[in-house]
Amino acid sequence: MTARRAAERSAGAAHAGESGEPPRDGRQRKRRNTRSPADQEAAILAAAADEFTVAGIAQANVDAVASRAGVSRSTLYRRFPNKDALLLAVAADRYERGMRALDAAVAGLGPSDAVVEAFYRGAQMISDDPLLNRLILADHGVKRLTAELGALFVEVATARIAAVLRDAGAQMPADDLTQAVEIHVRLVISYLEMPSSDDSRREPSSVRHFAATFLAPMIW
Repeated sequence: MTARRAAERSAGAAHAGESGEPPRDGRQRKRRNTRSPADQEAAILAAAADEFTVAGIAQANVDAVASRAGVSRSTLYRRFPNKDALLLAVAADRYERGMRALDAAVAGLGPSDAVVEAFYRGAQMISDDPLLNRLILADHGVKRLTAELGALFVEVATARIAAVLRDAGAQMPADDLTQAVEIHVRLVISYLEMPSSDDSRREPSSVRHFAATFLAPMIW
């Protein structure tokens, strides 16, 4: 073999990864992630939502989130510097999804009917969604964070529902409307944290009757 051919074969082996062939020692080059930053962030939030739901807030593992999302740890930490930041982003995303569902549920209703439907749907949403249940009610292993997340939910839900009721025709002063809606939102949380021992009071018709009798008259 000439020196030139030997050099060519050596160079070819050194650059096998660039030609698309696997290196001769069996190792494979790590593929570069070509998804857009927005797609990567959406994948991270979806993976984190799954991890927080299954493992719980205290036990959730950020490395597991990165692996599930198909991104590197450095990519995840560039967007979310710690688990608290990731959790708050997941909560904000899930709350926004919930508020869009409530918007759709009360579309076209008048103020009183909108109050009743928002109260019922809000309670149902928190009760039925395992992640929302953890974020707002259940995960007492991280009390500081769950208190912060609960406060965030109250703030987001109050602002959104007040705007929905205004669009539905509520005429009361803005500050009064906001305070009344905040009471409603806090009642939903209390209703779920300490449910009635009477199963019949948790039936949809009973929940709607409660909202129509005691909450709807607060909005005008």
